[in-house]
Amino acid sequence: MKNPFLSVSDADQTEYQTQRCSLNRAVIAKLPLYGVDDEIEGKAFVDVFSTPVIVRQIRRVSKRYGIDLSGMPDADLPKILSQGLESDDARLKQMSQRVTKKFGNRLGLLFLTLKTALPENRAARDDWDDACWAYWQEIETIILTGGLASSMLGRRFKEYIHNVFDLAGVKPYHIMLFDNGRYLGVMGLAQRLMEDNTSALVLDMGHTGIKRALVRKRAGEIAGFTPMESLPTQYMQSKFDSDDEKLRMAIELHRQIVGVTASSYKELSRSEPLSDTILISIANYTHGGRLNAERGGYAKLCEIDDDYARILEEELSGELHRRVSVKLVHDSTASALYFSDVENAVCITLGTGFGVGFPDIHI
Repeated sequence: MKNPFLSVSDADQTEYQTQRCSLNRAVIAKLPLYGVDDEIEGKAFVDVFSTPVIVRQIRRVSKRYGIDLSGMPDADLPKILSQGLESDDARLKQMSQRVTKKFGNRLGLLFLTLKTALPENRAARDDWDDACWAYWQEIETIILTGGLASSMLGRRFKEYIHNVFDLAGVKPYHIMLFDNGRYLGVMGLAQRLMEDNTSALVLDMGHTGIKRALVRKRAGEIAGFTPMESLPTQYMQSKFDSDDEKLRMAIELHRQIVGVTASSYKELSRSEPLSDTILISIANYTHGGRLNAERGGYAKLCEIDDDYARILEEELSGELHRRVSVKLVHDSTASALYFSDVENAVCITLGTGFGVGFPDIHI
């Protein structure tokens, strides 16, 4: 099956994801099954299932059960939800079950929307042609990763997804769960793109944090993995009052990226020789070192240069006093690379929105 969400680079014939693969813009114009959660009809996928939406629901429902979460940061609430499913605290457990059921059912309805491809839902996604809908009808396996897919929460979501498909009388996708996904992008990059018999700096630049690791590869296999302390990402604004402000924030973000990457490389190189290639997973669509100018906090880096990887290579080479190369890879693609041995599959990261990656991409 040809993947309609991948394009081929004219320069080197490698594949890259296009932004139309995004599930966040899909709309449930017509529910494929009524009586489960009818209120989501007419809404976009990202508006009914995402970490921010789930966090808001947790805060609302917890108040009804007399649970005080006012001092708990938003980032910790999904973990509390997962722990609550196995808690001895009856109120916390009931709250967690209620919220989990709601969003497990929603996830099932979203996947059923893709699988059934009703005419109304096709019409609501004008950038998808018949091949795009056929892809989602024919794909067999969905690999769920991210914090919302881990531990008991992920397992309950899987149960609700299958239940929704059973109610609709539709054969479900095979759902694979991956619990330990914190460094999934780092490991995916290392497995597929790292040179053999080397040690390399590999980074995963997300919207909230930057993960860093030293990876060793020997005889074609990952022989060592040493994580470094993760750092908070700054300057992630994506809306600006003027072009000057946008450029100014892009420069600040660029300085952080150069600073973090250079200092990490210097620190690791004190203990062993490192590869001249630095691998970076980034929360943006990439094509030959170029970023997409329309997506998220990293999009503004296009204001610095269209070929951002080249600029990064030049500045890092100066900082490190040696010639280095940089490979920029879309973050969900990096995660999907870890599952390259899974056939007829798509990798979906459940987080701020839906991240989509394809294990069979030729990169």
